[in-house]
Amino acid sequence: MGDDVVRNDPKIVEILRLEERLGTLRTHAAIPTNTVVEQNEPIPTKTKETSRYEPKRTVIDLVSPQEKYETIFENFSVAITLADNEERIVSWNKYTEELLQLQESDLFMKPVQTLYPAEEWEKIRKENVRQKGIRYRMETRMLRKNEQPFDVDISICILKGFKGEIVGSVAIITDITELKTVEKELKESEKKYRTIFDNSAVAITMTDEHEKIISWNKYAETLLGMNKDDLFLKPVQDLYPASEWKKIRSQNIRQKGMHHHLETKIQKKNNEQIDVDISLSVLKNHEDRVVGSIGVIKDISEKKRTQRNLEESEKKFKLLYEKAPVPYHTLSPEGRITDVNEKWCQTFGYTKAEVLGKSIFDFISENERTPAQKSFAQKIFQGKSYTGGREREYHTKAGEKKHFVAHDFFLFDENNTVISVYTTMEDITENKKTEQALREKINELERYKDITVNREMKMMELKKEINDLYLQLHQKPKY
Repeated sequence: MGDDVVRNDPKIVEILRLEERLGTLRTHAAIPTNTVVEQNEPIPTKTKETSRYEPKRTVIDLVSPQEKYETIFENFSVAITLADNEERIVSWNKYTEELLQLQESDLFMKPVQTLYPAEEWEKIRKENVRQKGIRYRMETRMLRKNEQPFDVDISICILKGFKGEIVGSVAIITDITELKTVEKELKESEKKYRTIFDNSAVAITMTDEHEKIISWNKYAETLLGMNKDDLFLKPVQDLYPASEWKKIRSQNIRQKGMHHHLETKIQKKNNEQIDVDISLSVLKNHEDRVVGSIGVIKDISEKKRTQRNLEESEKKFKLLYEKAPVPYHTLSPEGRITDVNEKWCQTFGYTKAEVLGKSIFDFISENERTPAQKSFAQKIFQGKSYTGGREREYHTKAGEKKHFVAHDFFLFDENNTVISVYTTMEDITENKKTEQALREKINELERYKDITVNREMKMMELKKEINDLYLQLHQKPKY
């Protein structure tokens, strides 16, 4: 503020200071404001009887109320303005000039209403502060010198004279622009949160400190088949079968603070139980006291059903694999045995433990081993799920040679890389023996044919020659 404002105090400031000198503002008025207290001058004391109940004076008591008032007024971290009865600004502190970006010439005797947008001033007027006498913490907007509006929080106090007449007002103005920005961001964040909360594909519930449901999203109602009347203030434990709630309790989540992905069962309104995956987080206040919890509930009933079907299917496959009437083995992409069934063990004379991890080519006859390795590598490279059967000669633990037609089926991962090979083996050893026996029989018949049929042909040729001779002699043929 300028020196003129300080020297020529407006009436309102004079009244405030007069009240201060009279002690009505509850300042130390024992020393008159126009009295200068020297540092070495003794302070008048009262008798023992009157002074022993008086508070001990400090250095601050040596400062006049006027100086205290001006120091506080000038250095306050909020804007303070004083207006006269005609609502014109007559005094202000330094921070007011900074906040409004105005100078003394802009402020002195300026109508208060020009500091506000028209609609905001109308809003302030509707508060009837002059009749009420005071209005605390009212949010509004003010104008800076460039007429740029900004958010403020104002408290207005009406000042009255000795006879109760209104002589002016004091306004305390706090800049809340940053607060409003944060508040706006918070609202935006809350809006996003609410959108996510309401439209999430998982059920979300919130409970109070007594474990009663106080909030939930739409999917929670869909999942549980319940509405507001069913859910509001419902004890959360009622959503779970007793055994499942006991299991949840055993996790000591209130002590841990959170627990993710706990598989359990939840009970719908129609008492149907469904499999769910729940994640629980405990909510605490600034005093570290539990005030509630948030539960995220994911329906995994379909997943569990699929899992059970898969397990059942695997169980059936394993049973079929183990009890199949033909030998089965499973290989790694390198041709090492990872599994064999009972029939395979019976056929080759080994136990499962003896062959796991060994190369399947160790069981193929030596003369066929190299071609078999090359053929297997080629099948892996081709990336086909089935490439047809191949006949191979194998040897058993007892050294017996057996013939099989092996059918390889290849299992691939998502990158089309072979991860496993399943092989069924058709034992054709007996067939080969029968085939060999038939071949030998045919050879034998061929030899018999040569002995008998050819001999008969020669006899027929000889008889024909004899008949021809008889004809030449003009005699009847003998044969």
